[in-house]
Amino acid sequence: MPKMPKVKNHTFLFYLIFLVVFLLSMTSAHGANATDTKVGFKKCMECHPKIQKEMTQKGRHEPFKKYQCSSCHNPHTSNHKYLARDEIGTLCKSCHKGKKRSFDKKYSHLPFDQGECLKCHSPHSSKNPKLLTARGERLCFGCHDDKEMFSKKNEHDPARKGNCLTCHTHHTSDYEELVEKSPERICVTCHTVTKKSHFNYPVQGADCMSCHNPHGSNRSKLIKENSHKPFAGKKCTKCHNPAGSADPLGMKSKGISVCTTCHPSVKEDFKKVNTHVGEGVFCTDCHSPHASDEAHLKKAKEKKICAACHQDTKARLKDKNNKYKHPSVMEGKCTDCHRPHGSDFELLYRTDEISACVDCHKRHASFTHPVGKSTIDPRSKGEITCSTCHNLMGSPHDFALRFDQKKELCIQCHKGY
Repeated sequence: MPKMPKVKNHTFLFYLIFLVVFLLSMTSAHGANATDTKVGFKKCMECHPKIQKEMTQKGRHEPFKKYQCSSCHNPHTSNHKYLARDEIGTLCKSCHKGKKRSFDKKYSHLPFDQGECLKCHSPHSSKNPKLLTARGERLCFGCHDDKEMFSKKNEHDPARKGNCLTCHTHHTSDYEELVEKSPERICVTCHTVTKKSHFNYPVQGADCMSCHNPHGSNRSKLIKENSHKPFAGKKCTKCHNPAGSADPLGMKSKGISVCTTCHPSVKEDFKKVNTHVGEGVFCTDCHSPHASDEAHLKKAKEKKICAACHQDTKARLKDKNNKYKHPSVMEGKCTDCHRPHGSDFELLYRTDEISACVDCHKRHASFTHPVGKSTIDPRSKGEITCSTCHNLMGSPHDFALRFDQKKELCIQCHKGY
């Protein structure tokens, strides 16, 4: 029987030819795309000639440098400003993710958090590094009031020189105020802390900013403007154990009694129906025991103190869609309406909710939707008050209404319509 002829295996040869053809086609396609991109860029310049000047600057955004306008813009239509392909913040973060998850830290710079990258960066080109719109302190003081920092008799050297990034980071941080390191470590990077300068108390590892202003002060050693009386009189043992004791930083009294012994009116407030006293809550959550630049030794602005616990309110304030807020809320004056220690009224109002609102909104005392104990909300079975319809902490609707006033608000209760 004759042998069958051997069939040669051409598979390897076939794939080799295919690979060569594919690479050649990709090379030619890339050249065509590059040419098309330049043609497209010239087309854009016909209407946007000013952008042509930006192309001559040394520091250019990589897509802009490659004439790739459409990587960020839709040339036809968009739901976003500048015909951007997405919200500016989302668009930027799609490429700029941060090194080692550096964008995922607890505290964020407000423009970064709200996706307003263009407040600090130019989208096309800049003569400054990192596409910044200005250099150093000029960039920071575009938003942050430098007069507050530089109107003081004594200034912290980095602040005076405008070296903000000596202490702060620019996008996110694990620590408040976007400081580079923890409050216990940030100051000792440059300063040596001694017992002698602190009445022989071992304050190494303490938060220096509980007494010192990191930018400037009219007082020596950058001590904050308002002092607790025992602190001002150097009477540390009024609250603390003696410096030479086994537990020098320990308190002489237990719990809030260390404060209410000298502040009896606050003790009475804590006895009211609704109070800020609770498990894990202490006076120093809101007040500095030593010194502060705020009235009543508040640790910070009211808005910041309250938002530290009231996260739902903080979220509403940060939500860009909530354009309508009560004026006191926008100014951060929470105590215009609420008592900070205790109240016999709900939500720590100074008086009942309706009276609290009518104090300012006098017209609504006689002309308003029915409110009060005689009007019942069919959903909650409770009385209708001002906040039944208004969300004063933030709303996307006129007058801070909870729903659109044309119909949606009314049909929450009036189902028959």
